[in-house]
This record gives sequence, C-alpha cells and structure tokens, in this order.
Amino acid sequence: MMNRVYNNEAIIMVCIVHLLKKKEMSIALSYLLSTLLIDGQLGKIIQMSADFEKLSNSIKNQGSGLLSRKLISFGPYFMNAVVILKQSNIITFSDGVLRLIDQTFPDDGLGSKRLGRILKNADILFEMCKYLSTKEMYNKLNIQL
Repeated sequence: MMNRVYNNEAIIMVCIVHLLKKKEMSIALSYLLSTLLIDGQLGKIIQMSADFEKLSNSIKNQGSGLLSRKLISFGPYFMNAVVILKQSNIITFSDGVLRLIDQTFPDDGLGSKRLGRILKNADILFEMCKYLSTKEMYNKLNIQL
C-alpha cells in the first residue's frame, strides 16, 4: 500500500470534500481552511491551539504576512482542485458558495499518514471556527478580503 499522497491538488480536493460534508461554505472560507490545513507549519499550530483566538495569535506571532504568503502559494492548487471537483460533478458552485453534490467521494481511509493528519486537523479547525463568520476569521488573521 502506498502511504503517500503528495499531490497538493488531490489533498486539497479531499480537504474541500471533508469540510463540505460538514457544511456548505463560501469559496473564501474553503480557501482559507484548505490553506491552513495543507501547510505543515500551520498544521502544527492548529494542533497546539485550544481555540481560534490562540490559533490566530500563534499565526500572527510567526511573523507578518506568513498566512498571506501561504494563501498566495497554495492559491493555484486550490483553484485547480475546485475546478477538478466541479468538472467531475463532485461539487457545485453558485452565489459564491461551494456545495457537495456527490457524497461518495472518499475523504478518509486513503492510506496516507499526511492526509490522515490533515483530516484530523480539519476536524479540530472546523470545531474552532464553526461559529465564526468568514469575515471574522479573515479579520482575526489580518488577511485582506
């Protein structure tokens, strides 16, 4: 069994589906959460944070612009992942909102330790921010919308 998923688009696709199984969300929120999840450095910060306030403070303490740089660097992967999911009729996109339409797309048990860690972090991150608006999250993380 191969224990590696290296393809960033594939990992982001699984992240998007995993998050959309919990609730539909704006593309801006999906982009932010996917970026927080796929980056190893940010993933470690998620694991050490008790709540979104601690998470945002820890990220800001890493230096100005860290998250903005990560968003820019993962942007093309995210857009490719969304396009692939849309063209494959896994998700739909309307009014700025992503919705899952194919519940059978696998989002666990894929045999990758990295992906397993990312999905575990996805559940932690989702719980941290489920009551925050996208705008609140971007503001707390000092990201321009």
